[in-house]
Amino acid sequence: MRTAFISDIHANVHAFKAVLEDVRQHDIDRMVCLGDVIGYGPDPIECLDLVQEHCALTLLGNHDFACRTEPVNFNFMARDAALWTRDRLDLPYPDESARDRRIAFLDSL
Repeated sequence: MRTAFISDIHANVHAFKAVLEDVRQHDIDRMVCLGDVIGYGPDPIECLDLVQEHCALTLLGNHDFACRTEPVNFNFMARDAALWTRDRLDLPYPDESARDRRIAFLDSL
């Protein structure tokens, strides 16, 4: 089974979509995400949705963890990014069930 390992997406949906396109072109059977789906970038919601759709397994990264708990041992920029991301994840976009699904996914990692 050909497996693609990805990591450190950091909510950069444009880069992640480019990776997904490359994976499609290389006859990959499954993808595994090694963490840090969110944090820093502007598109945490879309990146979480794509990871859930495309990855057979996802591990918890420190930025994923920080966005669901208290971001400790982070520099001020990373801490602010985690808090900003947490605010985005609390939005019921496009509805509350989608928000709840994302939160449950993060909490299951």
